[in-house]
Amino acid sequence: MFRYAVPADPEVGEEIELSPGDSRHLARVVRRCPGDAVELIGPDGRLWPAVVVRTDPVAAVRATGEGAAPPAPRVALYQGLAEWGRLDTVAEKAVELGVGPLTLFASERARRVPDAAAWERRRERLERVARAAARQSGGVAVGRVRGLLAFAQVVDEIPAGEGFLIDPRGEAPLPSAIAAGGASARVALVVGPEAGFSEAEVVRARDGGLAVCHLGSTTLRAETAAIAAMAIACAPTWEAAP
Repeated sequence: MFRYAVPADPEVGEEIELSPGDSRHLARVVRRCPGDAVELIGPDGRLWPAVVVRTDPVAAVRATGEGAAPPAPRVALYQGLAEWGRLDTVAEKAVELGVGPLTLFASERARRVPDAAAWERRRERLERVARAAARQSGGVAVGRVRGLLAFAQVVDEIPAGEGFLIDPRGEAPLPSAIAAGGASARVALVVGPEAGFSEAEVVRARDGGLAVCHLGSTTLRAETAAIAAMAIACAPTWEAAP
């Protein structure tokens, strides 16, 4: 089921033209035809059933039913600053795996911290990457990129027992630490920047109630660690998937 973001909640029966990029995707990439079912993603993340009306010259769809709220993601990701291309990959894979929201944060070893204007431009790009991933995967991407937080804010906002900071100094492997919480427990993953966390940050995380966990004996790039951690955290939900 392919999904396309719309700027406002549609009315049932309303015909909506898709953006040029979404039109190309619908007609040329996934080759939907008039009569095929799709879904629309409203501004608040609700999903609206729709049907393709036409594909040329601009694709249009018609809403066929009321919107429904998608299930809340079980896994959230807090990602330290890294090269922007690597963060694009993290945003894409988070949507594909059903993880959200993605929250970016600055920490002691972050190389460059963007100012407010630069961050907003990057956040908008990450949102576009997330929307494109939602089209391909059937996930929901609207409103899924947050930031830019300080590391202390990250620790403070994660409820006790839900946080897992990924670091080679961790006492336990991430899979067993997550399994101990049960398949239905919410999980907040905290992955550092390319240079990793400082000793003071690891101590701050422990004091704040986060479990410090490792991903084996090799040193992973920031985006690899994020993808591996998300897959591990999401795996228990796959057992119940249809």
